[in-house]
Amino acid sequence: MAESPERAARRQQNFARIQGQPPLPVKPDDIPLPGGGLLDEDEFVVRTAKDWRVSVKPLLLTTRRLVCPRDPSGREVANVLLTDVREIRLRKHWIGYATVVIEAAGDRNVFFPAHSNGALMRGDIAAMVDFARRQEAPTPSKGSPESATGDRYEQLRRIGELKASGVLSETEFEEEKARILKGR
Repeated sequence: MAESPERAARRQQNFARIQGQPPLPVKPDDIPLPGGGLLDEDEFVVRTAKDWRVSVKPLLLTTRRLVCPRDPSGREVANVLLTDVREIRLRKHWIGYATVVIEAAGDRNVFFPAHSNGALMRGDIAAMVDFARRQEAPTPSKGSPESATGDRYEQLRRIGELKASGVLSETEFEEEKARILKGR
């Protein structure tokens, strides 16, 4: 399906607007979704199975959703909005491969194998869930003292949780903390 020039122009504008906001790099690729749909005009690719070096199909993390198998059989595809995600776990089995388990609102849970890079997959998904929630949340007015201080403390709390869960290394944590405290 060929993309219209108008859609391409709107996607390019949206891509320029979002640069630097997500915690992970985004790609402007407008790839087809399983079942033939397209990404939204302001939705961009963050990671694919290829980026994580896994063979799970389909596996796509965007700025708004996770498209993945509902279970390891891969017969059914789940399309989970990041704002609906309640918990992300990496379940390690005593034999075989680890599994990424995602609990979502409305009991729409999914789990898929993480043959390698399971901790990285979990961390990337968690970072984008956090980003999607911040995008959806109302922001305090710029003039209010609470907007700068409250937001800063919230960001520090979040990176502390990411460090505690092993997503961020000590060095990455210190770099992020310094950036937040400088107000950038």
